[in-house]
Amino acid sequence: MKIGLVGLGYWGKIILRNLRELGYKDITVCEQQPVDWSQIGSKYRLVKDYKKLDCDVVFVVVPAKLHYNICEHFLSSGIDVFCEKPLEPDVSKCEKLYKIAEDSGAKLFVDWLFTYNPAVIKIKSLIQQWGAPQNIITNRMNFGPVRHDVGARWDLASHDVSIGCYLLDEKPEEVKWMDFKRLKESDQDDSVVGVLNFSKTTLQINASWAYGMKNRMCIFEFDNSFLYWDDTTTTLLYGNDILQVDKCSPLHSAINTFLNAFNKEEQEEQKRLTIMTTEILNG
Repeated sequence: MKIGLVGLGYWGKIILRNLRELGYKDITVCEQQPVDWSQIGSKYRLVKDYKKLDCDVVFVVVPAKLHYNICEHFLSSGIDVFCEKPLEPDVSKCEKLYKIAEDSGAKLFVDWLFTYNPAVIKIKSLIQQWGAPQNIITNRMNFGPVRHDVGARWDLASHDVSIGCYLLDEKPEEVKWMDFKRLKESDQDDSVVGVLNFSKTTLQINASWAYGMKNRMCIFEFDNSFLYWDDTTTTLLYGNDILQVDKCSPLHSAINTFLNAFNKEEQEEQKRLTIMTTEILNG
């Protein structure tokens, strides 16, 4: 399998490292900036124009404003695409990309990484047993990395929107957002608060890359107790009990699914999640 990788920035390097860990070697990188291969650990074929990539599948890991044209190019050629989230802030363009993929027989995979997180999968199974929580509070705070292409809503809160929709399997009835900016390093909003009212659950989202410490604590309030998930330690706590969670890499699982097991049912589920999440983020 010939793999193409468009973009070797922060997340592109992580994708490349994970591909290498999974044993994939036939990789060609597309990057316009100079590449210091000593920092990568291995040297790969390099092109500067993505249209010159010779590949069977491609990973698109570039600023969001470039996603549409690059994904359109490969999907139109029948090449499966793994795209960093957000796919495209414009819902109509997302729908066009899925239509192009359908017409060409290609697969379009969007990197909603937390739907492959073992803790999130465990929480979903608990919700199916216990019923929907009354409230969910998510914190996605850190100092950096600063983005210049999208704000904190699209970069950080998008994770929590996708988690909420994945766990509750529905679209919220009401959405409220407040974006704000404190840092001078970027023109983008660096912090956001969101409130999403689902049929039985209120989801409160706090996200920022201008926070003084890393905080990934999520709280789920059920009728009789609380469920705490700390993504920095992968701990899942129900009352005073520590729940067992599988120790596997979400990114490994996502890549393996894309390359080996992205069946029609999962494609439809992910398409629905992508459209729903994009609509909510625009709310």
